[in-house]
Amino acid sequence: MEADRRVQGAMHSYAKKSLDAAFKGNDAANTSGSKIPLTLPETPKPPSKKSKIVDRVGSDNQTVSNVHLLEVLERVEKMQAEFLTRMQSLETTVKDNTNSLNSVTEALEFMNNQVEEITDKVSSLQNRVESLEKENRVLRDKCDELDAYKRRWNLRVAGIQEQRGEDVRKILIDLFSKVSPEIADQLIYTLDVAHRLGPRSEGARSSRRIIVQFLSRNVRDQIWRDARTAAVLKERKIRIFEDLTQSTKDARNKLWPLGKRAGFRGPFAYIDGKRISAKD
Repeated sequence: MEADRRVQGAMHSYAKKSLDAAFKGNDAANTSGSKIPLTLPETPKPPSKKSKIVDRVGSDNQTVSNVHLLEVLERVEKMQAEFLTRMQSLETTVKDNTNSLNSVTEALEFMNNQVEEITDKVSSLQNRVESLEKENRVLRDKCDELDAYKRRWNLRVAGIQEQRGEDVRKILIDLFSKVSPEIADQLIYTLDVAHRLGPRSEGARSSRRIIVQFLSRNVRDQIWRDARTAAVLKERKIRIFEDLTQSTKDARNKLWPLGKRAGFRGPFAYIDGKRISAKD
């Protein structure tokens, strides 16, 4: 309503100014002797209602467009803020992952250094173990040789009936005197020790074996040679064995197929004068 009033006021003012200008022109014409027709200008028509409606619709559309634009801008700003937040979170995650990777890298480098040190130590220890194993084999072989050498003064006897209160040494002196009569008078001085092996077992069907040690290697070897053909041993089913170490027994068992047609001397078999070892 206020706008309409302003328009109407402007129209009245314009009409008044036009009339005044016309009257002034007419007066001037009368003075000069010519007449100027007095005519009134057309009165401006007020804007139609349809034009007002179009203007209002255009204004409303402009308002709607502005509101829509604001909403779009707000959405863009919101999306931008969310994007920045996500980027910051992603940046933080990347930094954390980078720190974790750096920590893992440092740990791997440390472990790699440790592995290298351990590898060097293991290599050194392996060389040491190999050296000790070699030394141990040498010492074991020497111990076996010493043990086997000491046992060369011994013989083992199986098949003599065991009795309570028996004098094993006297029994063996009597037996060996029959096996080797030519050295019977030396046995009382050269047969040092004789005893049963292992603990006594009540109710055992077989008698324990006897081990005997001589002071003279010659006497021992003589009895060992004569025992192979002694009739008294076959009659009484008595057997005489060498006192061998376990390693010598194992070596002989491996060489037994060859040893049956040859001879043994310690842990070795001899065929046609050639010494054969279980390691060959």
